[in-house]
Amino acid sequence: MEDYQKQLREEFDWPKMKAEALRNPHYDPEVEDDICSIFLGTVFVLTPSGKYYMPWACSNVTEEEALEDALWYEALEAVAESYDGWIESGEGDPCDLFVCWRPECTR
Repeated sequence: MEDYQKQLREEFDWPKMKAEALRNPHYDPEVEDDICSIFLGTVFVLTPSGKYYMPWACSNVTEEEALEDALWYEALEAVAESYDGWIESGEGDPCDLFVCWRPECTR
């Protein structure tokens, strides 16, 4: 997982993404509050397997691919949390990944 964290820290400019997201809060009816988010990319481009699948129906992915994807997601969430953010899938397309922050998160 540490290798994935290192890769993700190098691949994205987290402080810049956070600053850009914080400039554009939007209302999220699910949490009934404003959040700030920025698009990271799709699972097809970002994840090690490049596949979208459901855990209970993963006939298109090997055990090794599923393990690498799980480690990658864990690393992505850890890096986002280190910048006070979290990861969400797209509402309209679950293949889209976003990093999110609360508007009051300025550090």
